[in-house]
Amino acid sequence: MKSAVRVIGARLGMAAWLLAVWVVLWGRVDALIVAGGVVAVVIAYAVSRLPAVPLVTRIRPLRLAEAAAELAWDLLASSVVIGWHALRAPRRVRGAVIEVSARTRSELVLLAVTTSISLRPGTLLVDLDWERSILRIHGMPVRDRGEADAMRYSVLRTERRLMRALVTPEDTAKEGQE
Repeated sequence: MKSAVRVIGARLGMAAWLLAVWVVLWGRVDALIVAGGVVAVVIAYAVSRLPAVPLVTRIRPLRLAEAAAELAWDLLASSVVIGWHALRAPRRVRGAVIEVSARTRSELVLLAVTTSISLRPGTLLVDLDWERSILRIHGMPVRDRGEADAMRYSVLRTERRLMRALVTPEDTAKEGQE
């Protein structure tokens, strides 16, 4: 019974998200736009297999603020680094594809990590193996193994902060097994 409630809750969460996107795209809220959005969501669910919104059992606001502050700092720092390299010696900037084994099994946390990584200048998600939670990231500048390890550590640090901020059933179950 609890599982059915979770599935319905997750589906309603996705429907609410789609409706919110619909309203934002129209740029205003009125009864006709909301009704049209509800029809669009029903049609979308009828003709496709939309994913459920992964559930969060608890959000820790201070940890979430810490993760947001880290993202803001990473955006600033990586912009400066990439800008410096682009102006100084653009032809000599080297990159690498780095494989990172994530600890989380939560799709929500993985999605948050990959979004955070892809927003940073100089990094881009190349591949994500959902089943094994392996991320392949192209990063630059990466001139040696030390810089590659530093980038890998940065991704794992982001993941750890997001796992502490967004408590999910998948990661809670994993902790109980260890």
